[in-house]
Amino acid sequence: MCRFSLRSKVRFCVFGCLLVAFVGTASAAAPLIQVVKKGANKDIITLRDIQATGPNGRLFVQTLTRDLDLSGWLKTGNGGSFFVKGTVSDSGAGIRSALLVQGAGKRFAWNRVSMGAAEIRAQAHQLSDTILKELLGETGNAQSKIVFVNRKGKAAGDLYMCDANGMAVFQITHDNAACVGPRWAPNAKDIYYTTFLHGYPEILRFTPETRTRKPLASFKGLNTGAAIAPDGRRAALILSYQGNPELYVLDMHSGYLIRMTNTPRGSEASPCWSPDGNNIVYVSDYGGKPQLYIVNVSSRKSRRITFTGTENVNPDWNKKNQIAYASKRGGGYRIYTMDANAGEGSAKAVDSPYGAEHPSWAPDSRHIVCQAGGALFILDTMGDEPVRLFNIGGNWMSPCWSKR
Repeated sequence: MCRFSLRSKVRFCVFGCLLVAFVGTASAAAPLIQVVKKGANKDIITLRDIQATGPNGRLFVQTLTRDLDLSGWLKTGNGGSFFVKGTVSDSGAGIRSALLVQGAGKRFAWNRVSMGAAEIRAQAHQLSDTILKELLGETGNAQSKIVFVNRKGKAAGDLYMCDANGMAVFQITHDNAACVGPRWAPNAKDIYYTTFLHGYPEILRFTPETRTRKPLASFKGLNTGAAIAPDGRRAALILSYQGNPELYVLDMHSGYLIRMTNTPRGSEASPCWSPDGNNIVYVSDYGGKPQLYIVNVSSRKSRRITFTGTENVNPDWNKKNQIAYASKRGGGYRIYTMDANAGEGSAKAVDSPYGAEHPSWAPDSRHIVCQAGGALFILDTMGDEPVRLFNIGGNWMSPCWSKR
């Protein structure tokens, strides 16, 4: 959620984050996708045989190209063994596509009609993910979304969202109020975040599709860190209504609260659920510096899992049982991953910009989005270089990648 090095910083982490000066606002600039691959060799997929006519047809091919280049498994070019052939023609305000996709001894036809830019991009995203699944058996990210915060002043900001390839950046709240820590629900429709919209820190559920919101937690004191369990029925929260920021689990149907931690000499932050919903990884400075802990939800017993680095924060747990986190070593943060069962001995650094924080896993459990220097980057745990998600003026932070 934010940096913190002392107990007092953990306690007032949200307030400190929300008072930092913000820079700039979003503009209509095009996304910047600078893909320079250095990881494992990739098969080339050729798109030059797509006959695209009109601006809508070109938008489809442009979107598909970006999706495939960011997939990590294929790269667009000439002379490869994978092909997409056929036509994508303008049809009124949309397109009509008639394509044949082949490679790795497999092939399938793709025939669709889409209307409007959003549907055109959605069709290209769907085709990209289908290519990976049908030809390579891999999960794609193209149909997912990324939500994040743009800070605009000393105590002002709003939520924004974009496609997984950095296209279609748009503002989804217009509160101009301090906000932090957006998290997708497992349904990939609802977003939970902490806001000062009403003058105090509360957690709201926001549904972009209907533009509706509903309070989740408005207790006295601090309300933050909302993370929804995989079953969609429970929420992990950081609350201070009993005096100290502690980790709680809320039954979202009954409203029943269970306190998970009791650390009068420490403060908790940044909870995240395990893929089976039985455990929660979180940050605590109980030992003097912020480190990662795991608590079993049934027994409420915690254990520390990081010891290397002066600070370890912002954990995110993927479906392959890997935890990504920001580790401060040698004065700056880097993104690391570890196997949750093997522990810190399995930790590996991910190629990331200096000062990278707040990692969030993509649906493929391979890529990560993070913040660094007011910008957002996509990282590849298999070795490709970091990619800046888009190049739009603003102070972009706290990204969260939907898991589908």
